[in-house]
Amino acid sequence: MPLAFLLAMQASGMVVDWLGKNEQIRLGKMGAQIEEEGINANIQTSRLESEDASLQAMKQLRMNLGTQAAMLAARGVRSGTQTSVISMNTSVGNFNADERMRRINQIGREANLRAGKLTSQLHQKTFENNIRAEFRNNLFSKIPTSPSAYSQIGSSFGLTKTGG
Repeated sequence: MPLAFLLAMQASGMVVDWLGKNEQIRLGKMGAQIEEEGINANIQTSRLESEDASLQAMKQLRMNLGTQAAMLAARGVRSGTQTSVISMNTSVGNFNADERMRRINQIGREANLRAGKLTSQLHQKTFENNIRAEFRNNLFSKIPTSPSAYSQIGSSFGLTKTGG
């Protein structure tokens, strides 16, 4: 076989390999983007759940304060007295402590999800680097380095002879 044909075949194989590796990287980026959007959606869902929990707790606090005011009125205790103020302050204080814990937990959940997002990005970059390194290694492994390979260039260019 003529040398030019063999070189052209080898070059076309390298180009096809390069195109395939680029396609792998492109698909990997698409997958990483989908995963990132999923993590962002989880962050938003977590925020909404936290806000809903705060809203439900606020409703419960208002019901408790209303019930306390009704019970104190039924007993004949005026609002603003020490007993009524202490019981209402206790309810408000409990709500505020619970709200702080909800916020701390929400911040922790978001930090955890963001860490997962960063880990995903690192995995994607590692994948891309591995694909490029694999292509580079394949490319350089096809280039003959021994002097005996160059002496055979005219005959087979490192390819196995098929016959005669």
